[in-house]
Order: sequence, then structure tokens, then C-alpha cells
Amino acid sequence: MKNLILILILNLTLSGCAQEKKCTDFKVGKFEYANPEFSEWKVTRTDSTQVEISSKSGIEIYGKIKWENDCEYSITYEKILNTEFKDMIGKTINAKIIKTYPDRYVCVSKNDSIELELEMVKVE
Repeated sequence: MKNLILILILNLTLSGCAQEKKCTDFKVGKFEYANPEFSEWKVTRTDSTQVEISSKSGIEIYGKIKWENDCEYSITYEKILNTEFKDMIGKTINAKIIKTYPDRYVCVSKNDSIELELEMVKVE
């Protein structure tokens, strides 16, 4: 009987540690792109804003986030500093989280002209 109880406790403990995160666990925090091509970009997100800063070029992108549901959100660019791409102000990108892991998620981001699958690592 003691062995059975011990096995049940160990099973519950191990399964609790291995659980994947939920989309809501990634609504707020600091993130980096897993893709080395975008490694210069650092992302800081609150429940309603997102700021992306390039350590290489100094470009700063400020956006407003609207969560459609727990796993889907849109970012509308409000301000862009240190770049000639000011025409992106007012544009919206739609993102859908399609997979979560303990420290990262995979999403599909798209707008009128492009669709990308991105992996974001939560660093804080």
C-alpha cells in the first residue's frame, strides 16, 4: 500500500513538472527570437503594449496589443524610431500562438504581405 501511494505521488509530481505552458503565460514578459536571424531584437510586452528594440540598428518599434482570445492577438504599430520605415505606423500584424513549451512559444504572424512562423523565448 505504501508503494502504491508513493508511486501515485511521484506520478503526480512528475506530470506536474512536465506540463506545457498555456498561451496566457506569454501575454506579458520579455522575449527574444529563437531564430538567430532575429537575435538582435528584444521584445518587451505588457498586457496592452509591445516594444521591440534592435541592439544592432537602434530601431525601436512601439505597438498596441489587442488580445482576441487567449492564443490570438494583433499588434498595431503606433510609433517607430530610428528608421525610415515610418509608413508602417498604423499597420497591424495578426499573430496566433500554435504551440507552447515551458519557456517559449511558436506563433504564426501575418499581415497583408507576409506570413512568418516565429519562435519566441521568454527570458523574463
